[in-house]
Parts: sequence; structure tokens; C-alpha cells
Amino acid sequence: MTLRDWLKTINHHTDVVEATAQPEKGQGRKIGIAFGGGGIKGTAHIGVLKVLAEYGIKPDMVAGTSIGSAIAALLGSGYDWKMMYDLFRNYDMESLFKMRPNRKGLIPANEYTDVIRVCTKGRRLEDMDIPVKIIAVDLVSHKRIIFSSGDTAVAVRASSALPGIFTPVEMGNMLLVDGYVLDNCPGDVVREMGADVVIAIDLRVADHSVPKNILGIITRSLDIAVHTFQKVDCDIQLRPIADVVDTLDVSAGEACFQLGEACAREHIEEILRLINE
Repeated sequence: MTLRDWLKTINHHTDVVEATAQPEKGQGRKIGIAFGGGGIKGTAHIGVLKVLAEYGIKPDMVAGTSIGSAIAALLGSGYDWKMMYDLFRNYDMESLFKMRPNRKGLIPANEYTDVIRVCTKGRRLEDMDIPVKIIAVDLVSHKRIIFSSGDTAVAVRASSALPGIFTPVEMGNMLLVDGYVLDNCPGDVVREMGADVVIAIDLRVADHSVPKNILGIITRSLDIAVHTFQKVDCDIQLRPIADVVDTLDVSAGEACFQLGEACAREHIEEILRLINE
């Protein structure tokens, strides 16, 4: 299904929506969600959002890295978990990963930028329904870059530019790559945004197998650095992915969605307790 066809389907189904209202939880406390990076494992975020929605839990602010930045941007522009699920299930995700090698990477990912821009209807970060921040890393200054305004699609593209695989994003004097390098699950950013309760969805999982290709070697190198040096600031850390999943293995999307849902159900009582304290 093409992006245009999928959008027509979404527009058709969202003309009339039937729903059963539930009381919102913890209205006095601000809830923030940090969405971690992890490629196709990001469908686990959607599974978590499904369960939170069932309990009337809506984030007041979000931040994300890599695929987590796309989830944050979609959420901020009005998508619910069902719309995200339909996008990941029906859109030809493999078309986003076509290899066209150049001096700076294997995949330009220009179409990925276009998809995010169309899905968010061109909204800028400062115009989102809730505050959204997106994490990238500048290879020139060696610093974490936090986007809170500007072109949403470009920010998401930069946050998702896995070094060596996706080409980096040039912006002024900066050369931006995946936020995974310095901050894969930005709970501290959500905390600084004013959240009283920070829910971190961390997609990392330790992999001790022998890497079989260039993608495996690059991602494993980053994984080691992330596991060794990065700590997640949060009130509850959800780790839905128990087994190794290849970053670009589109066929694993449904399984990761189900793992996210199961993890959220396992921890929902703890989440409700934190929100209602």
C-alpha cells in the first residue's frame, strides 16, 4: 500500500469514531514518556500506548530517539495507537530502506523524511498538540542536540540516521546522526520538560551472538557503548524486548507490538500507582 492510499484509508475511518469514555488517570500529575530507539522494535512502543489508552493514560509531553522520535512526532501530531499500528502494518516499510550507497552511508532515507512530513501534515515541533522533543547527535561538536522547534520531519530524520547505514543530516555547521549514540532513551529530557512521572520505554537488549554483516557490526558497536555508558532517568523503565531482533527486520514488527502490549499489561498497576500517588 502506498502512503497516499494509506492516508485515504485513515481519513475514511476517522470521519466518525465511536468510543467509550473512561476517566483519565492522575489528572493532577504531569505524565511524560521517553521513547527509545531500536528500529523495527519501535512497534513495541505502539503496544505500550495501546494499553495506556485503555486505562485513560495520556502523556502530557514526550521525547524520543531514532524510531522513538517518529513515535513521539506522530503522537504529538494527533495519532493514536491504532493509526500508528495501521501505518506500520500497511505501509511498505521495506521501501524506506532501499540501498543507494554514497560516501556517507548506505541508505539516503529521503523517503523516510517525506513519510514523516506527510503523516504529521507538515507541522513544526512547536505546533504539536503536546510538547515534543527529539534527540540527535552532532558529529562535529560531539554534543547531544535536542530539537524542540523547527521542521519535524528533518529532526526525526536526523534522530534516525544510524551512523554508517543512513546518511547523516547536514544542518548549518552540524552533521547530525542518530541520537542513539549519546541518549537512546531520553528520560532525563522528559523530566526536564516538567514531567512528574516519567515512563521510559527502552528497547535495548543484549546480543552476544557473532555479527554476520556490516549492519550487525555497526549496531553491535553502538549497543556496547549504550549498555556500558548510558543510564535512563525515569520512574518506571519498561523493557519489552527480551530476545534479539534485527534493527531493520520488518517481519518482526507484529511480534514486537505484542511484546510491548504484554510488557505494559504486566506493569500497568505500577504505572497507575505512580500516576495516582
